[in-house]
Amino acid sequence: MTQRITNLQAIAIVVFAIVPSSLLYVPSFVIQISKQDGWISVLLTMAVSLLLSCVIGYICREGERRPLLEWLQSRFGKVIATVIGLVLCCYYFVTAAVVVRQFSNFMSEQTLQTTPIFMLAAIIVLVSGFTASQGQETLARVIFVVFLVFIFFLGVNVFLIWWQFDFQQFLPIIESSANQYIASGFMPLGCLSGTAVLLLFLPFLENTASAVKVAVWGTVISGLFFTLVTAVTIAVFGTEIISAMSYPAFAAIGTVEIGQFIERIDVLLVSAWTASMFAQVSIFMYGFFQLAFQTFKLTAHFSHYAAGGIGILATALFAWPNSLVVTEFSYTTLTIYFLLNNYAICLLIWCGLRWTRHKARPSEGRV
Repeated sequence: MTQRITNLQAIAIVVFAIVPSSLLYVPSFVIQISKQDGWISVLLTMAVSLLLSCVIGYICREGERRPLLEWLQSRFGKVIATVIGLVLCCYYFVTAAVVVRQFSNFMSEQTLQTTPIFMLAAIIVLVSGFTASQGQETLARVIFVVFLVFIFFLGVNVFLIWWQFDFQQFLPIIESSANQYIASGFMPLGCLSGTAVLLLFLPFLENTASAVKVAVWGTVISGLFFTLVTAVTIAVFGTEIISAMSYPAFAAIGTVEIGQFIERIDVLLVSAWTASMFAQVSIFMYGFFQLAFQTFKLTAHFSHYAAGGIGILATALFAWPNSLVVTEFSYTTLTIYFLLNNYAICLLIWCGLRWTRHKARPSEGRV
């Protein structure tokens, strides 16, 4: 029986393909450029991303219930479909390695300082690779449960930290220039392009006609997460000391205390966020495996999963010599990489679909 993914599960997948690792860098990035208007910058970026998410949803509506590359081959030919497969395969491989390294660096610096980073990265790849190998239905169910837990603990922490907010930190409003809004929106736009992961799950959507809604809701929820965390960071710390902090969003949550007897309640949110990071790595490893199988006409086998996992682990550990290089890469090159491999590829596919509408099957969804 064909495995199906509900709309809610698909939305959770889109959100977790975007949010977890982005929370490490997006708040700091937008605040350093747009200062107290950082949260406004994120909202403006989300508005732009909504237009592009509609394009992604449209592509999914046009798709048949076939694997992505198989369907693209029927519309564009084998050569173009293979090229797209190779590009996306490399994208998901590199992104999985980057997220593994980001996750490992955070855990090594903030919680498990004496644990070798090799051990942390190996555990992340092992657990995430196993989850990804179980198929899209199992992956979707696990991610949806983690999504609910993450929302709950984020809400609890924001509520508890409410009394530390200084709303004067948001004044004056709309003081940033247009250039600052554009520059600070660059990274959030790249992160929100992760909505394109929906293309991998299009054969398994319970209702492909609602693909646009899934893409839009995934973008909106992710954008609101960024806005909320950025606003909380500004309200707690202001804008002056953000550049001196490694992970300001998590530092803001870490100030929560209840009376004189409960401290560091943020460990609950960090635990939920850790689960979300495992989910994010699983999504990108799943994408890499599926695209590799489709591009190279391979049959899923343990040896393929093992080889792919070892490759991702080695890339995560040795492609960047230290955490500073990873941070610099995340602030600059990675954003461009996201935009090119998500929005640019999707826009090219969308244009190609418009030119080859005559090849579409009669049963195929139309707009």
